[in-house]
Amino acid sequence: MAIDPIISVAHVTKRYPGVVALDDVSLTIARGELHAIVGENGAGKSTLMKILAGIIPHYEGQVSIAGHVVHFDGTRDAEQAGIGIVHQELNLVEELSAAANIYLGRELHRWGFLDQTHMLDAAGELLRQLECDIDPNQPVATLRVGDQQLVEIAKALSLDAAILILDEPTSALTEFEVARLDRVIARLRAQGVTMLYISHKMDEVFRLAERITVLRDGQLVRTMDRNEMSPREVTHLMVGREIEETTFNESRPRGDTVLKVDRLSLAWPGHARGWRLRDISFQLHRGEILGIAGLMGAGRTELLECLFGASLVPPQGRVTLDGQAVRFSHPAEAMAAGIALVCEDRKRLGLFAEMSVAENITLCALADATVAGFLRPGREVRLAEESVSRLGVKTSGIDVSITSLSGGNQQKAIIARWLLTGPKVLLLDDPTRGVDVGAKAELYALMDRLCRQGLGIIVTSSELPELLTLCDRILVLSEGQQTAEFTREEATEERIMEAATQVAG
Repeated sequence: MAIDPIISVAHVTKRYPGVVALDDVSLTIARGELHAIVGENGAGKSTLMKILAGIIPHYEGQVSIAGHVVHFDGTRDAEQAGIGIVHQELNLVEELSAAANIYLGRELHRWGFLDQTHMLDAAGELLRQLECDIDPNQPVATLRVGDQQLVEIAKALSLDAAILILDEPTSALTEFEVARLDRVIARLRAQGVTMLYISHKMDEVFRLAERITVLRDGQLVRTMDRNEMSPREVTHLMVGREIEETTFNESRPRGDTVLKVDRLSLAWPGHARGWRLRDISFQLHRGEILGIAGLMGAGRTELLECLFGASLVPPQGRVTLDGQAVRFSHPAEAMAAGIALVCEDRKRLGLFAEMSVAENITLCALADATVAGFLRPGREVRLAEESVSRLGVKTSGIDVSITSLSGGNQQKAIIARWLLTGPKVLLLDDPTRGVDVGAKAELYALMDRLCRQGLGIIVTSSELPELLTLCDRILVLSEGQQTAEFTREEATEERIMEAATQVAG
């Protein structure tokens, strides 16, 4: 079928020292379509999108927009050509407000002066289009990752772009927010906006896209209409091998109680509700995975931060670890007691980008590599190599930069860091966010293995199928309150969503 092309990519290649990120890729995007680009981490998806958005100016090959050959020297050139991008790794200035971020570099002026009122009003309208209640004057640093992602989307919408690139736009959104974004996408489609949509979630791809392009190892594998293949067949093209559906039918041997939480509450000074968490109570056993479900703002992250001593306000209630009452005022105290936390924002809070794989892994266990107050590099290397082997971290070496690893392997390295502390309880906050389908399966298997070794795990996720796959029990939060608890046998998506949308009393 003939298409009206708005984007043509011809024989595009992008080389880095020792790596070919894109290898002779050619494809055509039809005007007004939503075209999905899929592939594992490192397949070249984001590299291609960054070329189209002017972030990567140097490459081989040719790009044409609406029939005209273009070569962007920066993002401003791409924006002027009508291209906007929503980054997977958020590209916001945390010290600035939501409105200032939305119009950063394109500030509105009146009579030669910055027009703050107009920008706040315009930003507020964009956020209302996204059906969210973010205050445009609120500093981005105070927003949760999911809300920051909505600010990033509003920033792209402010460009009034004819071509919109969405790189994993739902990676930090719950099902409720995903449905809201779907409505926004439908409105933009009706306005004739062309969209390039990167996602690891096959349900999204097959729900939204008209055509799907698969990349693997920097090369184009195939472009197809949505109805030509099944999600399983597309996944096979992405990874070049079959991935068995992850199930854990064999029951896990549950040990004694390792963590007990009684009426945990967290105040919210200055907010009308007055609290972020109220009267949360549960137990965690050794060898058990407890899931925490809830919509954005339900308090999932805040609950883990309280348990890890990382909340800005001291929580109330009683926490017992291994039968001993504990109250942590700093994460170092929680770590020393045997609690570890893998944060949801891997880039901002989990990784030390200037450090190597080895340095990232051993960071919290340097005492084990120290003799008489001096760091012994040989011991540090041994700790890192053992961790890489144990968790199956795919890397060309422990001395390479942590940022050279795929998202899934970065996450394994962070988990390896915390396992070196010998935790009794491992807290995982949305651990597979931005991770491809193959790496997800590996992380699921890792969590199951750690659990069977006696570790108690608490995991949050914005994907209900993930919790249903992994967890022995699921606790549901709504507006900071505990509204339900389900065993594996009792839990269904419908029952969890009903509890997650229950109005807190």
